[in-house]
Amino acid sequence: MNPKQIVQSAIRIATGELLGRIATFILYAYVSRHYGVEIFGILALGQTASVYVIAGADQGLKLIGVRLLARDSSLTAYLIPAIGRLRAGFTAVAVLAGVAYGLFGPVPPVARGCVLAYALAVVPYSCALDWVAWGLGHFGILATWRSGVVILYVALAIIGMQLTNHPVASFTGGYFLAVTLGALFLWLTWRLKLKHTVGVPNLRAIREADEQLRLPRVMTLGLSNLLNLIFMNADILLLGALATTHEVGRYSAACKPLYVIFMGFWLLTDVLYPHIAGVKQSHQARRSLFRWLALVAAASAVLAAVLAWLSPQLLTIIYGSTMGADGLFRILLVAMPLDFCFSLLWTVLVSRGYDRLVLYTLAAGAVTNIALNLVFIPHFQATAAAWITVASYALVLVLALIFVLKNDVLSQKMEEEIPIPSEFAL
Repeated sequence: MNPKQIVQSAIRIATGELLGRIATFILYAYVSRHYGVEIFGILALGQTASVYVIAGADQGLKLIGVRLLARDSSLTAYLIPAIGRLRAGFTAVAVLAGVAYGLFGPVPPVARGCVLAYALAVVPYSCALDWVAWGLGHFGILATWRSGVVILYVALAIIGMQLTNHPVASFTGGYFLAVTLGALFLWLTWRLKLKHTVGVPNLRAIREADEQLRLPRVMTLGLSNLLNLIFMNADILLLGALATTHEVGRYSAACKPLYVIFMGFWLLTDVLYPHIAGVKQSHQARRSLFRWLALVAAASAVLAAVLAWLSPQLLTIIYGSTMGADGLFRILLVAMPLDFCFSLLWTVLVSRGYDRLVLYTLAAGAVTNIALNLVFIPHFQATAAAWITVASYALVLVLALIFVLKNDVLSQKMEEEIPIPSEFAL
């Protein structure tokens, strides 16, 4: 993928994400203005729980599928049923765990129905073939699916609330229907458009795919993804368990705009992921990595400073008021340069095959995050969660940098490579 293709792909993904995020904030604005911070907190809990169930259902299969297709598109017809079988088993376990959490977990009683419904909606979501479009480089299809599902979800939720005045039922029902139609769209796209563009894989490629789809390898990457989620937003679940839905709503109001900004950078790493996986290792590639890290750190620090200055106005535009979240928002902005730099390093490490190093880093961050939140949330509520987020980001960034320096990432062959072909190493 040349620089022009990277830019074009990034623009396609960015357009889809922008439309989806605008739609999402329309939903947040509607809920906060019509139903207040408590219902907003219930929505945030349901969405957060669904993200964990999705991670359990996927277990890293999406990233593995993308990496394999980026190397050999002829594997597509073989990988779809192979990954589908693994996903079916993972999804059954993950959804049952999500349902159990919604029914019996440390969730405010008023939020149980919402958490339960969002967990069940992962069943159609897990059937989506977004990883096929991603791995084959069809970023226009990927962007259409991402934005289309979100826009449809928001439209159905708002229409439901207007007609019934039952917010929880409206946004959970709208989400289930939207993800179901989104999965159907991707399957039809595969059958009618993409299926005829791929060739027939050779036996050697199939054997390499089977090697990467072995359960221990899949679950190593899956555990890394789960730890990343725990590190990212376990604080919302812990606030739900140790505080009130009001505190959850206040903290979520601070987090949501920040996640949109983070998403803008993450979509770029999505585009770069197949490209980085194919980069030949050299000292020049390693030097380029550190130059980009310095540029990303400087640019994100400037952006964070500007947003901190404008935070009351920004939150008021979105929610109709600051929702008591402007102080939390400023604290969380400290984590922006840390997140951007870590996200770049995470993408490089995963794409180059350093699964265990990523696992150790995220495990340290997740354990530290949870332990500190358990200690300080009961005393300092959402403010504690915000500062702990900053501290956790600093920890994982330092660990990732140590791993990159110690292992000469991008300048020497990886220890975990499998022999044929070396680029496929996880």
